[in-house]
Amino acid sequence: MKATSFSFGKKLAVMLLASSSFVATATTGGFKMVLIEDTPGVSKIKAGLYQEGVAEAAAATEKQADAFSKHMSLCVAYTHMAEFKQAEQACSSAIYAARRAEGTDSSYKREMRSFAHTNRGVARLMGQDPVAALADFQQATTLEQSEINQHNLALLNEKIKAVSPVYTASTLKVTD
Repeated sequence: MKATSFSFGKKLAVMLLASSSFVATATTGGFKMVLIEDTPGVSKIKAGLYQEGVAEAAAATEKQADAFSKHMSLCVAYTHMAEFKQAEQACSSAIYAARRAEGTDSSYKREMRSFAHTNRGVARLMGQDPVAALADFQQATTLEQSEINQHNLALLNEKIKAVSPVYTASTLKVTD
């Protein structure tokens, strides 16, 4: 696991799913998700105890966790539990919470929203909605050019390219 510090006050744990303990239980296909360290439920989620992580995160008070961090944890846990509608709702709530974060500079809000979009993109992709996932990954990259956002967008584009024929002027024949 790789941890990266960001300016909005907490350490952000970037879950590198290809090299973490999540690989055994999660089928995220190499896509990365983001959790906020020091948030109730995160240690359980990282340990693969998703039900317990959800219970701990859901029970957290405002003093224990801000709305953004809490919803990010729920998004990741629900995605790993294959409860994609709940994951999408939690990610959308994280996006909303990031927009409304008080005392936070606008560049930090953009960064927070970008990670919520990338998480929602993974949840949507795992829930078989690649078009919505692509839109989220593009929005995440527009908001913040982070490694994780670029990775998820590039990986989805690779997967799309692998299953879709690429048409160029030279491969199309126009007949009268």
